Amino acid sequence: MNLRPKDYTTQENLIAQILDELGLRYDQQYETYPYTLDFYLPEVRMCIEADGVYGHYRKRDVKRDMELMKRPTIDHILHVEGTIYLEIKETIWVALNSLQ
Repeated sequence: MNLRPKDYTTQENLIAQILDELGLRYDQQYETYPYTLDFYLPEVRMCIEADGVYGHYRKRDVKRDMELMKRPTIDHILHVEGTIYLEIKETIWVALNSLQ
């Protein structure tokens, strides 16, 4: 279980709560030069990016994702939008189940 400082967004706090409830080990604000990932799940080699209500999936993010996918420690990148608990949980659950 990771600590959730007050300066994390509501969405980041919800994602952390859901990952805790699912019993998943994760690192929050994971540093992988030159990037900081919102969440990194080492067992499934997945990073989760909290993109806010509307998302920020721009050219810069596409380039970053392409660079991250070249790394041996990352196989999956999940972008989460919105701040509704059940929708976020479903998004994470579907992504995790698609790995099997």
